[in-house]
Amino acid sequence: MILNKKMEAQEGNNFNSYKALIIPINPRNQIFIQDRRGFKKPDWGHFGGGIEANETPLEAVIRESKEELDIDVKPDELKYLGTFNTDWNGNKIVRYIFLYPTIQKDFKVLEGAGGYWLTFDEARKRLDNKERFDYIVDKIKKLLNLEP
Repeated sequence: MILNKKMEAQEGNNFNSYKALIIPINPRNQIFIQDRRGFKKPDWGHFGGGIEANETPLEAVIRESKEELDIDVKPDELKYLGTFNTDWNGNKIVRYIFLYPTIQKDFKVLEGAGGYWLTFDEARKRLDNKERFDYIVDKIKKLLNLEP
């Protein structure tokens, strides 16, 4: 299974980087997104980051969650939503996306300007990649049996 596969350089690979993202969601179906204004572009995004050599996507999202949100996520607390491929400024990126259902109200955001709990509609207005966000929301709604 791809989630247990270690990332390593592959000849002929068309992708420049691999990332693992965590999408915290609360019982009110709000997601927690990162405010990056004044730190890096785009201004709003999801928490997570690059998958290191010889690291699985699952290992990467757990490590990134600790580095960015100061939380110790366990593998069984995450729900895999799928991958999304993008071309951003000429870089082809594969993103492995994990949902993190939680009742935690606040996070200690260690990177960026902070984070906010937002409804799907509020988050969509702020995030730059609407196609990726729509993909994520569609996967969340199917997984959690929310509206069709």
